[in-house]
Amino acid sequence: MRVPGWLAAGALLAACHAGPQATPVPMEGTPTDLSALTGTWIGSYRSESTGRHGAVTFRLRAGEDTARGEVEMTFSPALALYGQTRQADEPPEGEFCRTIDIAIVRVKGNQIRGTLAPYWDPDCDCRTHTVFEGEVRREHIAGRFTSQRETDAAHAVTGEWFADRQPE
Repeated sequence: MRVPGWLAAGALLAACHAGPQATPVPMEGTPTDLSALTGTWIGSYRSESTGRHGAVTFRLRAGEDTARGEVEMTFSPALALYGQTRQADEPPEGEFCRTIDIAIVRVKGNQIRGTLAPYWDPDCDCRTHTVFEGEVRREHIAGRFTSQRETDAAHAVTGEWFADRQPE
């Protein structure tokens, strides 16, 4: 029996959202700069060169310097993850989505810059490091990211991301 594409996509999305709560994210900046990010932000990212995409979420409470946030990466179900030897920081076999911690975020004026914790990328079968930058414009943040693969540092993967402040 063939499963409709929309049903398979919905099941995959539900499985991705079944993960643990967002992790603590250290925030650096003046109290004024950090206050511009107070609230719950939800968005997404996409790399045109790889087709990789996913969700971005974070929440900063007023007066705090630690947010809660994460990036969800959805891998293609067509990836050949089965039967491979898994290293310590690789996702378990058959895991098609992965939550990646945001390591740190620095805010200066309306500019934001941060890094993700290193993660295992099945596209290159290697660890990858990602830096993101963006501009805060009231209820919207938009920017670019660059991912460096340890096996191919000469060819960075780039893309765009955004997040919108959610009404409280």
